[in-house]
Amino acid sequence: MKKQTFLYYPLLLLLLVFLIDQIFRVPFVQLLTKLDLTPVNYTAKKDLLEKIIQNRENLKNKKLMVILGSSRLLYFDADDLKNFYPDWEIYNLSSAVTTPAYYDYNLTKLLDAGIRPDLVLMETDPNQFNQNSIFKISNLTFSFDLPYVIRNSSLFGKDHVSFFLGRRLFAVGTYKPYLDQMWRNYTNSNLDGFISMKQTTYDHILNKNGHGLSPIDNYVEKDVNMLDMTSHRTLDWLFSSYQPSEMQFAFYEKILARLKMEKIKSIVIWPVSSPSFEALLSTHPALPAWEERVDKVSNENDSPVLKLKKDPNYSCNAFADGGHISKECYHSLMRAVLLEYFRRFEPARL
Repeated sequence: MKKQTFLYYPLLLLLLVFLIDQIFRVPFVQLLTKLDLTPVNYTAKKDLLEKIIQNRENLKNKKLMVILGSSRLLYFDADDLKNFYPDWEIYNLSSAVTTPAYYDYNLTKLLDAGIRPDLVLMETDPNQFNQNSIFKISNLTFSFDLPYVIRNSSLFGKDHVSFFLGRRLFAVGTYKPYLDQMWRNYTNSNLDGFISMKQTTYDHILNKNGHGLSPIDNYVEKDVNMLDMTSHRTLDWLFSSYQPSEMQFAFYEKILARLKMEKIKSIVIWPVSSPSFEALLSTHPALPAWEERVDKVSNENDSPVLKLKKDPNYSCNAFADGGHISKECYHSLMRAVLLEYFRRFEPARL
């Protein structure tokens, strides 16, 4: 009898934990744990990826470009792209604070589904290769699926695989059950507006080929002191305790090697930020080693990095904050990319 009782209580406790965890899988409950648009961006990009795969037969009428980047490649205007480049269908799978592992996940899904882009535009930047970044609580929490993680477990390593499994098994690992915070969010007078913004963001991403809905749209920061301040803040956030991530370098090389093997055209770009941010970044001790290593891997795979700060075809003097260009600069960015495309791959058309 005592033995049965000994087994009964742990099982009851486990069942109780499981039932409580199920509550935190309800979308509205998840929303109350934190008013944050990060999850909806990843959800929308995952749904967009499935939409592209399901509609792959309709992609044969135009050239297909797939953009893999961070928030710095997120805010192209879908309607402008259609007007300026009618021969291209341009899908944007970028999201905030991303890494080569996230790019490889999206690209693997497309290629395994038989979708061969005419051009893969991929961002690279030193902060994406930081071992001490927020990779775990962003990419690893809100993207990937179990088959992909298992297939690439040797690259992820046991720590990341365990973290991923924990987050998938228990929702409370991601959506913390802090009842006081949930109550404050529930009674927040702006809750309805946030829910509306969340749905608007999701719908915009799905309907506009993945190009993001900018919260500040065409805003331009004109105060140089503010640009300087946000540059310092961004650098401190992204580059704190910087250590090169062997995992991210491995994923980066994996992407370029597969693109080369399958003869898919690619352009890797290193975007620019405000002059304040670029000046700070240029003095960071990790920059020379990162640039040398990325250049080596890129050149070996026939996809040299297009460094926009050195590209005469690109110009931008308008910034939303220290780390991001304003929306109007995206015209110049895409123009520089497609000029590079024709220079490398179709020089006769220049």
